[in-house]
Amino acid sequence: MSEINGKRGVLARAFDILGCFTGGEPERSVADICAVTDLPPATVHRMLATLSEHGAIERTGRGRYRLGPRLWRLGHGVPDIRLLRDCARPALVDLHASTRLPVALATREGDRLHIIDKIAGRATVRVWEQLGSPALDEHPAGLVLLAWGRDPDRRPASRPLRSEEQFAWRQTLAQVRQIGFAHSPTGAQHTSPLVWAAAPVFAEDQTVSTCVMIGGRRGQHPPISLGRQARATARDISAGLRAGLEEPAFGRTHA
Repeated sequence: MSEINGKRGVLARAFDILGCFTGGEPERSVADICAVTDLPPATVHRMLATLSEHGAIERTGRGRYRLGPRLWRLGHGVPDIRLLRDCARPALVDLHASTRLPVALATREGDRLHIIDKIAGRATVRVWEQLGSPALDEHPAGLVLLAWGRDPDRRPASRPLRSEEQFAWRQTLAQVRQIGFAHSPTGAQHTSPLVWAAAPVFAEDQTVSTCVMIGGRRGQHPPISLGRQARATARDISAGLRAGLEEPAFGRTHA
């Protein structure tokens, strides 16, 4: 029994280390990993050596570590993920080609947004660095995932919401579900240079775990227009998922 518990402990530590590389931190130093996991340096060094041996982690030339190609291959071999990728990639490429804007497929990881796949030109690479891993309730893509989530009335928050806040939260998500997408606020008081919009991708069973998101510049790209484009692309992907491996109809104009 102690041997089994020991193996479980090793696996838990391995997943704790792997979890450090998600979101906006693709590379980590040993000190970073120790700080995030609360594991001692000797344990981290030992675990990294084992994970590197099996291709789950690789060391960069700067003495830092990142996820290895074996995890990528394993993840893309999962049937549902493979089908999602096969359906989503062509649609995302079409959306980017028609708009020249950064587009992505996103999901949730805990209470934060996680980018699964993204397409952007060289001029917009910094957009993803600036985005990072925002809290779900701080980004239109997160609002979409929450609006169609299992518990849409629960808002990720560090404190309990007052009754009036809870009512406003329900109203916000109801509006997202009504129009079929979420977008950055449009009021004059909002000065962020970037605007975003997102729309849900429905699986065959009508559940939502991913969404299409598209970004633009405030004043140049109306968020509502971006939302309609995201919604059209998300519908194409949803149709492809319902049809299995059949190619969805990507030919219509994204408007």
